[in-house]
Amino acid sequence: MVREYESYYNNRFRQDLNKFFSSIPDDSRFHEDREHKQIFSVQYHCLTMDSGHLNFLSKSEKEYFGVALYFTVLVDMVCYSDFNQFYNEFQKLTRYPKFIGNCLSACRIHFHPSEIFDAMNSRAPLTNEDNVSSKLVFKDVFLEAIPIMKWETLDFFSNHLKEIDGCVFWERCEEEFLYR
Repeated sequence: MVREYESYYNNRFRQDLNKFFSSIPDDSRFHEDREHKQIFSVQYHCLTMDSGHLNFLSKSEKEYFGVALYFTVLVDMVCYSDFNQFYNEFQKLTRYPKFIGNCLSACRIHFHPSEIFDAMNSRAPLTNEDNVSSKLVFKDVFLEAIPIMKWETLDFFSNHLKEIDGCVFWERCEEEFLYR
């Protein structure tokens, strides 16, 4: 049986992430690195239903995209917060994006990756439309993704950053999981 998340993550995610970033103005896309434009930022509002930046994806593709983005941001966050002495090398190898708040008040705040799911299900405050059928449901995809992302993470550290014990790193990631 082909696992849908594994297929999406290995075959489409990077392409979809690039398409997403190509729709975002540089001021937002490189919010934390405006000079060098090497570190990508995802601002909360760019993921909302009303932003239109994810309109190229179907509902189920958005769920896969959201989960893949969650794990990407999570791994980056765990490396920065718990393995900071190796973070510069990690960042050079991965170039993973940062998930941040909106300007003016929260653009310097790094949000927990679980907020990605909230952002993708949120609408502008004045929008009266609250269609339950349009809500994205991430739990099943998330649970399917766990063993794949564990393998990806362990493989990455065993091949690229051997100074970090991949099993210890993954345990730290699991402590942050939204769903179990």
